[in-house]
Amino acid sequence: CVLPFTGQVNYVLRVNKEMEGVIIGEEKRQRGKFEVKHLKQEDKDEGVWIAFYLTHPHRKRRSQMKTGGLRVTQRLLNRLGYSGVVINLEEWDTLDREQKKSMIRRKVLQFMDEKKLTDC
Repeated sequence: CVLPFTGQVNYVLRVNKEMEGVIIGEEKRQRGKFEVKHLKQEDKDEGVWIAFYLTHPHRKRRSQMKTGGLRVTQRLLNRLGYSGVVINLEEWDTLDREQKKSMIRRKVLQFMDEKKLTDC
């Protein structure tokens, strides 16, 4: 969890400017599960950190409201150095393993394309 107080589990990918996945070091992976995962400036300079998080469109609205909803989650992730990408849990549950990989790839490419447009 990047933001453990939200109760959301995050899948974190680090992507370089060539849109290749980069290995996340042991130091980052070994942090405590109840620790907020801040990124240092040198981490931010080495690529884009994408934190995927699952939300269900019809369930868990109360817990989302307690943590501020998607807008607040995105803002908090940005402050820590991550870019948040939402995955629809209802859709995710219907996919097989290969389809899930494909969805992640598609979302990374879409995010990176949007980032290029905003960086211009």
